[in-house]
Amino acid sequence: MISLAVGCRNVVDETNCNDNLRRRIVQGDKDKAERLYTTIRGKFPSWDKNFHEEEFTYLGSLENGTEVAFLVTSWGASTCRATTRLLLFKDGRYFGCINEILAPMDRTLIKVSGNKIIFPDEGDGGGAIDLSNGIPPESSFMPTDQQ
Repeated sequence: MISLAVGCRNVVDETNCNDNLRRRIVQGDKDKAERLYTTIRGKFPSWDKNFHEEEFTYLGSLENGTEVAFLVTSWGASTCRATTRLLLFKDGRYFGCINEILAPMDRTLIKVSGNKIIFPDEGDGGGAIDLSNGIPPESSFMPTDQQ
């Protein structure tokens, strides 16, 4: 299991953020990434204002049909903090996220295989989140009805 942690270590490489910049980056399979990002842009778990940069990375589709993306939002003019979320979509609709996951600087290194989301080894041991039997109970999953 991948370690879940509070904080933003290794998430953004900016030292100062401009919360009025509101730069949005969408990467991964262009059509799928843009379609899914459009469903959340400007509303939770995305941000509407007061952020420096938001990066949405489409990771792929699991065997069970769940589509997976990673969202990093950097904010905080003096400290440049980041909020990280692993987003889950079913039938093109956002249904929840797993919060506070440490991720590599290059989110495209995160892979989807079978029903697992695999994180590379970057000093934290790497690991995987296995969704074969649903959302792992120890994760910080937040379904849409609780947001």
